[in-house]
Amino acid sequence: MASIDTYTTKTGKTKYRVRIYHKGRKSETAVFPTLAQARKYGTMIEGDIIAGRHFPVKSTHTLAELLDRYVTDVMPKKAPETARSQMPVIRYWRERLGQMLLADIEPRHIIACRDEIASVDKPATVVKYLMTLSHAFTVAMKDYFWVQDNPCRLIRRPSLPPGRIRYLSDEERAVLLAQCRVSKNRYLYPLVTMALYTGLRRGSLFALTIHNTDTEAGIISLPTTKNTRPLTLPLVGEALCIARELVATSKDGYVFPRGAGYPWCHYRTSWEHALKRARLEDTCFHSLRHCTGSYLVQAGVPLHIVSQILAHTRITTTQIYAHLHIDQMKDALTLLSQRLSSYFRS
Repeated sequence: MASIDTYTTKTGKTKYRVRIYHKGRKSETAVFPTLAQARKYGTMIEGDIIAGRHFPVKSTHTLAELLDRYVTDVMPKKAPETARSQMPVIRYWRERLGQMLLADIEPRHIIACRDEIASVDKPATVVKYLMTLSHAFTVAMKDYFWVQDNPCRLIRRPSLPPGRIRYLSDEERAVLLAQCRVSKNRYLYPLVTMALYTGLRRGSLFALTIHNTDTEAGIISLPTTKNTRPLTLPLVGEALCIARELVATSKDGYVFPRGAGYPWCHYRTSWEHALKRARLEDTCFHSLRHCTGSYLVQAGVPLHIVSQILAHTRITTTQIYAHLHIDQMKDALTLLSQRLSSYFRS
């Protein structure tokens, strides 16, 4: 497997050449100034060969095979909305690099695709495409043992601009709810109201059923959310009244009825028409979730409680609302000022 030869250079120095042999492979050599270093290297490489690390077998699987298995094994474990939004990403990578062997895909191939996406989409979209591909390679490496490295780790991702919180003022909220009330879709107003009262994501609202909505106790119990964690949330006020009516009249077992296909398809048009009539720009359905978080913080609710209500996995995510805590911070600093004032007056 490994042999050591001794030879003398033109300058009279003694060197030690290690030759690595393996059946079916071209021999490798390395030169060291001392015999101890040469023996140590030879022993290390022999150990790697025995463990199958030094001469890895080139993967014969294509990216298309990986993505197909990823869709079958991994996608069902994700939240329905997340899985749905990532399917175009899967199709893109399949069309661009699907025919290539995993072992042949290099960073330069991914960089070319990254730049192509960046020419027509925003940085957040570019990051989404790269993260999805990177996760697929990670699964191939750790679960399937199809590759030994993830080329995406060498790809620079574009910097994301700081997030901007879009939430409705009291006047804007009143106008929007009024337009939702007169919508031809009689479930639009209940949907928007429940979103404001609970802060639930759109997918979680559509996941509400007569079984996980306890109108007697006034509690929602979702077994999983976007971050795969369960969520239990109280229902109060108008939201509880709406939930009771919807649960009592449900015909398909869901709080918000749906037809065939993706649930949002049956609400999108009426929502967009309501926004247009209310003349609300730069507003999306997720803005309602920002409303919940913003209103809670402005009411003086501690950030850790807001984080629990919004089902954030990290408190740092909730920090985007921290600047709205200005009145509470002013009160705290006023107390500090009163304590310090006696010193500065003396």
